[in-house]
Amino acid sequence: MSVPVLRHPHVYHAFISYCADADTSHARTILDSVESRGFTCCFAERDFLPGECTSDVVVDAIHCSKNVILVISPASLQSEWSKFEMLMAVDDSHQRNNVCLVPVLLGGVKVDDLPPPLRPLTCIELMDDFRNTDDIIQAISKPEDTWESLLPVGNLAHGFAWGYYYGYLKIILPDLDKTVRQWRRVNNAEGRMSEKLFLFFPQSCRCRDSIADESSLIKHRGHLPIITKDRAGIIERQYKNTIYSVTDDNGEDYFFAGEYIGVIHTMFEMEQNATTGLQTREKYVQSMRFYLTLKRILDTDPECSKKCKIVFYKDVNNSSDAMPRLICNEIKNQLRKESSDDTTVCMTPFNSPFPSISSPDFARCSLKSSSSTNMVKSEPNIYREESGKTKSVERG
Repeated sequence: MSVPVLRHPHVYHAFISYCADADTSHARTILDSVESRGFTCCFAERDFLPGECTSDVVVDAIHCSKNVILVISPASLQSEWSKFEMLMAVDDSHQRNNVCLVPVLLGGVKVDDLPPPLRPLTCIELMDDFRNTDDIIQAISKPEDTWESLLPVGNLAHGFAWGYYYGYLKIILPDLDKTVRQWRRVNNAEGRMSEKLFLFFPQSCRCRDSIADESSLIKHRGHLPIITKDRAGIIERQYKNTIYSVTDDNGEDYFFAGEYIGVIHTMFEMEQNATTGLQTREKYVQSMRFYLTLKRILDTDPECSKKCKIVFYKDVNNSSDAMPRLICNEIKNQLRKESSDDTTVCMTPFNSPFPSISSPDFARCSLKSSSSTNMVKSEPNIYREESGKTKSVERG
């Protein structure tokens, strides 16, 4: 089997992602097998300098690699660092629109155990005696596939994200903070209401008629002033945003302007209708692509991105108080930032049900890949939190 020629920006055939606390020996065996056939790999234990295994270095290594071999074990599914590497690999793969991820499953891990974005991929269950490492070599040698090849209904996410931005967010967000401050003053909600619009993104894409339907602790309290605009032949089209209250564990009410990202409900309805061809696994990929596309759009428009907060969450088998607690935590976090004049803009990472690429407590970090093709040394074991502050993370 011939070794593919590497072209800019790639300097490695594969980056090997693994849990250093549990899977180094398995990962090294994979490394030796792949490199014995003439391929070049990036392997953290060997190729990163001591103290160099940081988020920026990992993002650069993934960006410089033609493929990413994800060694996934029960330990890696619990490791914050491994989850981070999975998320960065998925994001980079979608940015280049290339299915370059090779999940290698260990320790009895099954496809259904994986984060939703990885489930549509062809996975390799590694045998105990490593007899099937040739399958990995074949996977990193195959011609490039686009994500559209896995999406029978096409790339819904791109059109949905741009339509949502131009057809809605660009209209209602520019002056939203001013109207929220006015409502807050009139209704004595100072110190208990963020200026941001909270946009809720349920993993299932199912949007209820009212956020108050989530829990009796959430109540409808009114609306912000109506925005009127002539648009697409509709004279004086009206846009209005809803105010809710949520009660925290201490019985105190907090307030927020909030709504679901309504356009994603289309994907939920398509999933229910067999004639559309949208299957559940594909819906997960489409919803993730929507999230990443919308984030990149908002990154180019600070006027809008500073005035909203996207909250991705698991909405299956949740307890009745899960949503109120999530909302209260988000409101209090935003209030702390507003009181300290912190203008850092970030969205909750795409992560929900699974305690990895899918849970609100997943380590918050930038999804923006470095454009550099060189491995750059930076501070040891540092990543940036949503607030912009740095926090130490050990690789494992």
